[in-house]
Amino acid sequence: GRLATRPPVDSRGCPRATLQYLSCEQEAAWTHRYKNRSIRHLCDRRYIFLAMIRSLLREPLVHYLALGIALFAGYALLNRGDDSGSDQLIQVTENEVRWLANTWEGRMQRPPTDDELRGLVDAYIREEVLYREALAVGLDRDDQVIRRRLVQKLEFITEDLASQVQPSQTAFQAFFQENLDRYRIPERRSFEHVYFNADRRGAGVEADAERVLERVRSTSPGLQEAVMLGDRFMLQHAYRDLSEQGVARNFGGRFATSLFEVEPGEWRGPIGSAFGLHLVRVTDVVEGRVPDLSEVRDDVLRDYGSDARERANQTLYDNLRLRYEIEIDDEAIRTLALQQDTVRGGL
Repeated sequence: GRLATRPPVDSRGCPRATLQYLSCEQEAAWTHRYKNRSIRHLCDRRYIFLAMIRSLLREPLVHYLALGIALFAGYALLNRGDDSGSDQLIQVTENEVRWLANTWEGRMQRPPTDDELRGLVDAYIREEVLYREALAVGLDRDDQVIRRRLVQKLEFITEDLASQVQPSQTAFQAFFQENLDRYRIPERRSFEHVYFNADRRGAGVEADAERVLERVRSTSPGLQEAVMLGDRFMLQHAYRDLSEQGVARNFGGRFATSLFEVEPGEWRGPIGSAFGLHLVRVTDVVEGRVPDLSEVRDDVLRDYGSDARERANQTLYDNLRLRYEIEIDDEAIRTLALQQDTVRGGL
């Protein structure tokens, strides 16, 4: 009959197990076909190869590799119509080479050697290849860091364009007039104080301060003598030309508000602060005023540019938003707000 073209195998795919079914003529034919190597030798080689394949197929690493290849292949198949020659071309032009060399020199304080420059080019190509492949499989999506960085870069472009526009004198003057409160020079006060330590004096601190107030009003002592009637203070006993905000930074907001309400020239108090109680005497007042534009030109120009950039970004957003159809689940917002109110009410 017709000779077998390959050794028969059993249900396990093991050729060695089927040698008993070969006739002498079949075994001789296989030996001649494979250059005098015995059929038993060929079966041993094939059995070992199949065993290796079965072992590899059980490895998880092989499964992950196959899955990755399948994903890349599937994406390439679905998007093969979108590929263009330019997407597969990476050009390292003179500009890129100079940029790489300048970046190196700025970091290392010397120009790169030929080998170092070629290494920089290779690293640039590697980064570009991996960057393009990452984009191709959508790794830039659903990443908050990348989203925010892209939004920031788009806003930077808009801000840069807005910064190139110099305001006219009319627009500049109008901006200043519309924002006078930004540039108003606040009232400033100079004052002296006598300190009373509430922790040391306890419940009697206010009575002690009232008693000293009567004494300094009747005797009008100098600052050094008045200070001796109170307690030691870690900071100064006299301050000059402070705005209300400046006083608040040193003594707290309540003290600053009270200080700017008292009449100058006479001892007043006691006024509470973050430190304790104080008797105060305002020695000088510089009224607040609106400055001339020439005095604050640099500040106005900076603020005008900042406002222009904000307006440019808002205008860009408003125009871009018109291109989209936006659907908002208002019911979900109301439900979540109600849940939050319930949680806060239970605290």
